[in-house]
Amino acid sequence: MTNQTFIGRIAGGAVENMVTSGVLASITIAQAALETGWGASVPGNNLFGIKGSGTTQDTREYINGQWVTIRAGFRTYASWEDSIQDHSRFLHENRRYANAGFFAHSAARDYAGAARALQAAGYATDPNYASKLISIIESYGLTAYDREADQMIQAIEELNTQLAALKGELAGTKQDLADVRQQLNMPEVPDWAEAAVEAAVRAGLVDSPENGSYDFYRIITVLHRRGLI
Repeated sequence: MTNQTFIGRIAGGAVENMVTSGVLASITIAQAALETGWGASVPGNNLFGIKGSGTTQDTREYINGQWVTIRAGFRTYASWEDSIQDHSRFLHENRRYANAGFFAHSAARDYAGAARALQAAGYATDPNYASKLISIIESYGLTAYDREADQMIQAIEELNTQLAALKGELAGTKQDLADVRQQLNMPEVPDWAEAAVEAAVRAGLVDSPENGSYDFYRIITVLHRRGLI
């Protein structure tokens, strides 16, 4: 697997995860690349070397100024996507990362600061861990995936704004319908009006409305029969 192929395989999951968790996609990709040797070794689909009880394997740790090989347990996952999601949960659940400023740097889109915060919080024993992450991000232009996530976040915010506006319009429409009922002395919509609307829907003359807007069609039917429209 080439480095670019590896990036392409996990980039989508990293971007989606950034939208929901705030962990920079560039950091996620760089850590996965560093921890697995660009996908060369991913036992148990564990992309980030998170320790646990799923499987046991040898790992290199920098202890007392030298590299040593130790036997340790690691978490296992059903897929790489599961590993990416657990990685962000792991960072959120362990307060030392927030205390080191990881999420503050992530929110500022400061990948270098986020990388240094990971090292400061003890994510890895390698004294050059942060610089290696930064080098990977810069060499492969991984901040492009941070920008992609930001575009998704902006699109979601715009959709939420539009949804809020539509809900406001719907609330206004319901109030308008209530006012019409009161003005026409219509405490309830007649049974024949409901049947007429259902028949019009079945005939394809009107779309099937949602959120109670059948009332609109029923009142229009009543107004039409009364010769008001």
